Amino acid sequence: MAHTLQQLKESVERLIEQQGNDAPVAYWIYTNEDVFVMDEYNNPDPVSREIAETVLNEVEEYDHIYTEIADTIEAELKAIQ
Repeated sequence: MAHTLQQLKESVERLIEQQGNDAPVAYWIYTNEDVFVMDEYNNPDPVSREIAETVLNEVEEYDHIYTEIADTIEAELKAIQ
């Protein structure tokens, strides 16, 4: 399920309470503004909010994204040790 910006805000607030304001973080945020098709003039043409929600729901289900991030973190840890 795609999350709302309000849910993201609440999650970030919890993380700040747990880890502090200065905790390091890497992030990627995609919103409905990032879900578009290109028109015949190669300009972005936004899709409906419902389509954007469906697309973002599916993106969240791509396990290989999480695997790639975990592998990258592991590789970076090995590189600095």
